[in-house]
Amino acid sequence: MVIHIYRIKLLTGFRITIPKEVRERWGLNVGDEMEMKVEGDKLVIRPSKLPKDPVLMIAGIAKGEAVKLGEVEEAVVREIEDKLERGVK
Repeated sequence: MVIHIYRIKLLTGFRITIPKEVRERWGLNVGDEMEMKVEGDKLVIRPSKLPKDPVLMIAGIAKGEAVKLGEVEEAVVREIEDKLERGVK
């Protein structure tokens, strides 16, 4: 899995701006709900809803209609991301 790190600034009212590249890749719009998770010393922010076909979205090929993923689907997506990174078919 490729990890991109973005430096953002905490603004008045404790707001942040999601970088344009991230908004476009994930198809984020004003008013979209996000989830924030605390994992040890990390804050993880992700869309509450993901595109219908997360595999194509992860590959950057499609945006699609949003659906909520469960734990099993998230595990599958993580496995596919890892395989894509390793070049496994």
